[in-house]
Amino acid sequence: MFLSAFPLMAVTSCRAWLDVDSEDRILEDKLFSSTDGFYTALNGVYVDLVNRDLYSGTLGPLTADVLAQYWNTEADSHLYGSLSLLLPEAKRTAVNGLWTRAYFLILNINKIISHCDDKRGTVLNEKDYSIIKGEALALRALLHFELLRYFGPVFSVSAGKDAIPYVTEPEPQVNPILPAMSVISKLNSDITEAIGLLEEYDPVLVYGKNETDNSGRNIYAYRNLRMNCFAVKALGARVNMYLSYLNDYRGKALAYAEEVIREASAFFPFSTREEVSGQAATGNVNVSAQDRILSSDILFAVYNIKRGADIYEYLFSPSLQINRLLSVTGSGYRSIYPEESDLRTYQWTARKDVAGNDIMCFVKYEGMEVDGKSYPYMIPVLRMSEMFLIAAECYAVEGKEDLAYERLNTLRNARQTSKVTSAIEAEIENEYVREFVGEGQYFWFCKRKNYHSLSCLYDRSRPDRNISTEDYVFELPQSEGGFRE
Repeated sequence: MFLSAFPLMAVTSCRAWLDVDSEDRILEDKLFSSTDGFYTALNGVYVDLVNRDLYSGTLGPLTADVLAQYWNTEADSHLYGSLSLLLPEAKRTAVNGLWTRAYFLILNINKIISHCDDKRGTVLNEKDYSIIKGEALALRALLHFELLRYFGPVFSVSAGKDAIPYVTEPEPQVNPILPAMSVISKLNSDITEAIGLLEEYDPVLVYGKNETDNSGRNIYAYRNLRMNCFAVKALGARVNMYLSYLNDYRGKALAYAEEVIREASAFFPFSTREEVSGQAATGNVNVSAQDRILSSDILFAVYNIKRGADIYEYLFSPSLQINRLLSVTGSGYRSIYPEESDLRTYQWTARKDVAGNDIMCFVKYEGMEVDGKSYPYMIPVLRMSEMFLIAAECYAVEGKEDLAYERLNTLRNARQTSKVTSAIEAEIENEYVREFVGEGQYFWFCKRKNYHSLSCLYDRSRPDRNISTEDYVFELPQSEGGFRE
């Protein structure tokens, strides 16, 4: 069943509309006979993004961050120890659910896109058609890119290598595995079309996030919980930055990033210390109301009403047994955050594990409730801060160091750390490490760069982890989730 989640519109329809027998075809036709039905179907996709095989785990705080060596997995028989060692079987197991779940949702999305075109001008007016199809195209691109990062090659080494299918049909069928560059072409095509549709009608361009509950159809509100126009452009920056060793793609990434910075900064400003500490939420500093995810500049997040249980209690709570707890040592924490003023330090606290060891516990996703606020349930997917880092890196590669430092130091100032004036490339990488803990981005930075060693972030006294180009690539599931059987 599709689930419901505040503040998305309640979802009441079954997943049966994906089936192809005559009874379910009737249900499908009924679902797409009204605008509300279209939004019900689209909301069902958003709700399913919180699955642990997607952004509550594999695409968020778990798999990629274990691979990036954030977490201490040295305990005997640690649940994620083999994955941190990049052992093939552990890698296969870690992403089996991702493949199946992502392509299932892509078929959902393709159904929506197909019916959008059929019902344009009858069931759907131009505004709803543009927003629904634009968001659907963006979600299709987002999920395919997540799959590409796991299963595709290191582009700077073998951009022509086969990667994944790019599925655009609404019915299950065998789809060819495409070369990685062909996947990028299709990604950019979907992103361009999505932007063209959303630029016409997306309320985010006028009202920003519009975090106002209308106690009904919130289809035009909470735009930071949907693939809004700014988020799609940010995705365009991320996709093209993945090929930044090529001038044309780096230029596209920079253009997208600067466009988002220019157009969206007023609507998605960086968080203040008062907001992060909880003071803005209550009028007094209140630890239980801390905005630990620094939500203000999040361009798109998925919304998980069980975030505390699904992520914190499952991965980071000090009450977990040592062989499944993910944490860092005190020295590891201090090496990541050398400045106490850094707002991102609110995402951590010193605690003891069940054996009485001192650890730094990751509390970014700890459960909390704050009246009228969405951030206790958000899992970040795309941030404004990434646009500043992409711009900084592009300028640095082009030898425009003044512009590179300006973009980098804008972010550092926002996070209340000191200005830097040297070692621009190293400082950009340091910000990736600090900024995206629990969001699964730093490992892909390393893959893009084709690093052959990964720093042991949870304890810098430990030796680096050696990694080969082949280690960055995950094997396609043998059955490919039923899509090529």
